[in-house]
Amino acid sequence: MISSKLLIAFLVFVLVFHAIATINFWYWQYFWLDIPMHFLGGFWAAMFSIWLSSKYFPNLWRGGEKLFFLISVLSFVALIGVLWEFYEFINDIFFSSKGYSEIMQLGAADTIKDLFFDLFGGSVFLLIYRLRRKI
Repeated sequence: MISSKLLIAFLVFVLVFHAIATINFWYWQYFWLDIPMHFLGGFWAAMFSIWLSSKYFPNLWRGGEKLFFLISVLSFVALIGVLWEFYEFINDIFFSSKGYSEIMQLGAADTIKDLFFDLFGGSVFLLIYRLRRKI
C-alpha cells in the first residue's frame, strides 16, 4: 500500500520545485529541465492512481487482470499529462500572449515529448510497483 504521506510529500516536492523553476526562469535557461519534471509528474500520477484505486476500489484488480491494471494506470497518467498540457496551452493564450509570463508551449513536438516522459515516468513507477508487490 502506498502511504498517503509519501504521496503528498512527493506532490509537494514536485510542485514547489516547479514553482521555483518557473519563478527563476530555469525552464527557459535549461531546456532539459522539462524532461525530468514530466517524468516525475508521470511517476506521481501512477502512484496516485494506484493509491486512489486501492483506497476506494480495493477489489478492482484482485481478479488477476494485470493487463487491465497496467492500461488503466497508464491511461490515468496520460489523462493527467493531457490536462497539464491544456494548462500550459491556456497559460500561453491568456498570460504569455499578453506578456505576463514566458511561453510554455513550444509546439507539437514539445507536447509529444512531454506526454512521452509522463508515460515513461508512470511506466517506471509501475515497474517498481510490480517488482515490490509481485502483481
